[in-house]
Amino acid sequence: MRGKKPKERKNYILRTENGTLVEVTREVYLEWYQSRRREKYQQEQKQKYGVCSLDVVQEGSFAKTSISQEGQPEEMAVRSECLKKLKESLGQLPEQEAYLIYLLFFEEVTVKEAAQICGCSRKTIQNRKKRILKTLKNIMKELGIEGGCIYFN
Repeated sequence: MRGKKPKERKNYILRTENGTLVEVTREVYLEWYQSRRREKYQQEQKQKYGVCSLDVVQEGSFAKTSISQEGQPEEMAVRSECLKKLKESLGQLPEQEAYLIYLLFFEEVTVKEAAQICGCSRKTIQNRKKRILKTLKNIMKELGIEGGCIYFN
């Protein structure tokens, strides 16, 4: 079975947490495989872009964990100020909008999954996301933040 595409296989076997092998249907196997690939991709993105959780932002330790300790003190001060304003901007969003941003960017839920959670279509979530990000950008501009001042490790 090794090396064959999932469509060509007759039996699908997964290893459970305790090490036993369980035969599953094709649909279950494909769902497991997709979730495994999604988790791997999300981990790579976290490492690449230095994603942190919303809890860290709300606790106030966001600036400590996100600002690189390398570089000039002036750069670190600017970054710290930008991160404070980002936190302030997120706080100005309505609760439903902040929740959607939390799901999409901090919990890394896909648009499809967010649509299921919110009980609406993917297109609706995409439109809301676009509108919310535009609003967030405007809030940040009002606070004196121009694009490109926020960097993550």
